[in-house]
Amino acid sequence: MHSVQPFVLVFAVLAIVRLWRSAESAMIDVLLPALLLVPSVCILRIPHVPPLSCVDAALIPIAFATLIRRWSDWRFQRADLWVILFALAGGCTDYINLGLRTALFAFPASFLDVMLAYITAKLLIEQTGSRERFAQRLVSLLAAVGVISIVEFIGRKNLFIIVARRVFMSNFSEYDQMRDGFLRIKGPFEGPEEAGIMLLVGFFLSLWLWFVNRSSQRVREPRYLGLRRSILCVGGILLGLFMTLSRGPWLGAASGFLIAQIGLAKNKRLAVIAALVLGSIGGVLAHNQAAQYSKQAKEYEESGWQGLSETEASALYRTHLYDTYRPTAERGGLFGLSATAYPRIQPFDSIDNEYLFLWVIQGKVGISLFILIVLEGAIAIIRAILRAREREDACFYYCLGGMLAGLLLVLITVYMNWQALVLFFLCIGWSQSLPDQFTKIRPASVSRFSFRRVFS
Repeated sequence: MHSVQPFVLVFAVLAIVRLWRSAESAMIDVLLPALLLVPSVCILRIPHVPPLSCVDAALIPIAFATLIRRWSDWRFQRADLWVILFALAGGCTDYINLGLRTALFAFPASFLDVMLAYITAKLLIEQTGSRERFAQRLVSLLAAVGVISIVEFIGRKNLFIIVARRVFMSNFSEYDQMRDGFLRIKGPFEGPEEAGIMLLVGFFLSLWLWFVNRSSQRVREPRYLGLRRSILCVGGILLGLFMTLSRGPWLGAASGFLIAQIGLAKNKRLAVIAALVLGSIGGVLAHNQAAQYSKQAKEYEESGWQGLSETEASALYRTHLYDTYRPTAERGGLFGLSATAYPRIQPFDSIDNEYLFLWVIQGKVGISLFILIVLEGAIAIIRAILRAREREDACFYYCLGGMLAGLLLVLITVYMNWQALVLFFLCIGWSQSLPDQFTKIRPASVSRFSFRRVFS
């Protein structure tokens, strides 16, 4: 029996109050703190009503107010169709496998998380010139998560959970994971891997902010402890990313950085060559290592998986997942077996691969739509890079490209939980609003670095 936490509704009230100023202010000042600071276990549960999270409480009024006020700014794109179909496909899966009653209960929350996050980012970030404000708030909050989580890493006390228990007057359960004698941090997120995904996104945005503030000749950046704010944010996020002890996000950050550094570098041609060479070397090494793990998996399976180190066991676990769940995924057909009904195969009860997980729970339709959504995001970013005129904008687009590439690599090793899913569709919606040949939006850097001519 879950207790009811009416404090969740405070975020709805805060969002509505902030909407009197502007929808973008509500998004930055209410939605982002709810997404990045409040533990996902803080949920309002009322009998016969879909559960309501703090993010949902903030997102619903913000998104609907945005649609009402800015509907005329909406420009239909192919990605809109894929996102709508992806959200609807989840409801079809639940209906087929769990029946109408369960589907009606579960569908609204999942549909709203996907659609409203996408809509909000598409209409509010670039359209309102809030690119830098949004990025700065997201990066600052994630850097704070990284610094605060030092207590969790060393002292094994999750301050986010401790505070949430007092505020929500409920005893939340939590699952801790140790590695190399340290507690892998998860902060306010569902696990270390999801924390790694969130911090990965923040890392690439922090690189862009560091570049912008270093390049600016007009805006004096605040300093703390003698260091510029942007440098402290990069450091705080990297510290948090390290303390997750999640190798997938580490690899994603390193791989995505090869793309992001092209935008950071002065000599673009040399940066591209370096990215191609290092990427090719890394790809060959990763392929050889994966082949080695596949060979070892067959040997250790016969011996009952004995004699493995934690690192080897984790790698072999993920290597063996595909062969284990492929028959299950194929049995799911077009729409899959749903997230709550698919059969768990021991000892592989957790499918730590987003692509395989989607194939199992949403079938061929779900995984195909997800790939189309990712491709649309990549196309939009490449198109923006090719049309960029300002160096600050080009750097931003390269950092977004690195972020997307890093995420796609990470998702081979982990599946996205709820907070990561919301942030993912915020980023996809953001990518679809980038200036291209069809839009008249001015890049954010134009307003920041433009000068007004004054005649006296």
